[in-house]
Amino acid sequence: MLSGFSIPNGCRRTCLVAVVGSSVDQTFYIGIENFKIGGFDGKFSLNRGYVTGILTVDTVADFLPRKGPLRQRRTGIAYISNVAVRERFRRKGIAKRLIAKAEAQARSWGCRSIALHCDLNNPGATKLYKGQGFKCIKVPEGASWPQPKTSPDIKFNFMMKLLNTPITT
Repeated sequence: MLSGFSIPNGCRRTCLVAVVGSSVDQTFYIGIENFKIGGFDGKFSLNRGYVTGILTVDTVADFLPRKGPLRQRRTGIAYISNVAVRERFRRKGIAKRLIAKAEAQARSWGCRSIALHCDLNNPGATKLYKGQGFKCIKVPEGASWPQPKTSPDIKFNFMMKLLNTPITT
């Protein structure tokens, strides 16, 4: 799925995919070996499951401002993008589980925080991310931070979470 995208040297990227069987209890995730659930060994057939959600997490830092006079890429911050759950599977905890897996992946990469952009016109997504411990970060007036490439009329909240404090529910 992501094989056509180049990744700068030293950066990482993983796409997590939630697949559900005949019941929500049979949900599993595809990503890397460390994220096996149950006996899942990385081999699966879409005939036995249904893709219900995806999430991409990386350390490329394209949507974070560069630092210093040489505009160096930021390190230690993972970025979540392309979060999507099929409509009929929403509000079943799939996005929360994908986010939790992305956070675990970011920790394993040595990241100290994780960030994302959230569409201001999607209050459900904003509530989801805030419920997972993300905070809205005010972008300084006049700052030229990179924005996701979408329609120019879409506005985003930049949200971030420190990874050293687990969320309690």
